[in-house]
Amino acid sequence: MRSYKIYLYRHGITDGNLEGKYIGITDVDLCQQGIDQLHQLAQQYEYPNVGKVYSSPLKRCTQTAQVLYPEMSIQTVSKLQEYNFGIYENKTIDQLKQTPGFAQWLSHQMTIAPEGGENMQSFQQRIREGFDWVVKDMMKQKISSAAVFTHGGVIMSLLGMCGLPKANPTHWMVKNGHGYSILVNASLWGNTMSFEICDKLPYGEQDIFDKKTFELLDVEELKRNYQNEQS
Repeated sequence: MRSYKIYLYRHGITDGNLEGKYIGITDVDLCQQGIDQLHQLAQQYEYPNVGKVYSSPLKRCTQTAQVLYPEMSIQTVSKLQEYNFGIYENKTIDQLKQTPGFAQWLSHQMTIAPEGGENMQSFQQRIREGFDWVVKDMMKQKISSAAVFTHGGVIMSLLGMCGLPKANPTHWMVKNGHGYSILVNASLWGNTMSFEICDKLPYGEQDIFDKKTFELLDVEELKRNYQNEQS
C-alpha cells in the first residue's frame, strides 16, 4: 500500500505572537521579524522538495509558504485554519482576565465555545476533515510528498489525535517556521485515521526526536494487524 510524506509547518512570527495575543481566525500578516527569521532558516537548513504545497488560507500561512517555497503554487484548505477564539480574538490574557466566562473557558480546556467561537470538539473534527482532504487530494493526483502550512494549534491537535507514537497534544508544540514530517500509510489512515510522526523540521537544525520518551505503539505491528483484518 502506498505511503505519502507530508511536511507539516507552523507559520512564521506575527506581531500577535510577539504581543502574546490570541490570534486564531484573525487574518494578520507576518511581521518583519518573522520574514527575516524564515529567510535565515531557509539559508541555514533544509526544507525538502515537494510535489505540492497546501496552506491554511490565512495570510500568515500563505506568506510563509511563499518565502519557503517561492517557486511553488499554493492550494489553500479552509479547514486547516486556526481555532476560532470568538470574542477572545486579538486580545491578551491580561486584557481578558476580567471578561465573564474566560476563566471557565480556560479551566475547561477550551471544550466550551467562547462567544462567537468554536469548541475543541468541532475544531478537532474540522482539522481532521481538512487533513483528510489533503491526503485524498495527494492520492488522486498521485503526489508522494507535500508541504502543509498551518498553525500551532492545528499541529498540536492533529498530532495529538492522529499521530504515532502517542503523546499529549502539548508535547507537539512547535516554534514558528518549524514543524514535523509525517508518513501517511494509505491503509493505516483509511482504517484508523492515524499516521507516523517521523522527524522535526527543518532538517539539520534539530535531531530526530527520541521515540523512547513516548508511550510507543508499534506502527509496523499496527499495519500488519489491519492488513490481516482486511484479508
